[in-house]
Amino acid sequence: MTNETRAHIRSILWQYKKIEKTFKEFSDIIATDRNPYMEYPLGEENPSWTMNQILFYKSFLRVVNGVLEDSTLDVRDIFYVKYYNGHSKKCIAVVSAETFLSESTIKRRDAEFINEIAKRLGWLSV
Repeated sequence: MTNETRAHIRSILWQYKKIEKTFKEFSDIIATDRNPYMEYPLGEENPSWTMNQILFYKSFLRVVNGVLEDSTLDVRDIFYVKYYNGHSKKCIAVVSAETFLSESTIKRRDAEFINEIAKRLGWLSV
């Protein structure tokens, strides 16, 4: 897998919480009788999503959730500490302290996690 693919997957993982929140807002608007044009969750301060982006993000969330369901507790802990509640500048030592895992274990499990996501998205040949 190329470094660009790995970096792209990680950048989307760091947006996971925001994407999940936006989909929740979409479903809340669809479930009510309110005017969706007045309450569309992405306003002028945020760029609007195209239909392709909505479909991709939805499938990406499904893939990540599927990988997490099939993963060990260590991988889930790393995901929640590093990506879901973390940020791109979070040091691996901090993740190690928060998950009680060694840095080498975190690097190895994170690489396996990214590879599995790429494989399920079809971005990595088997």
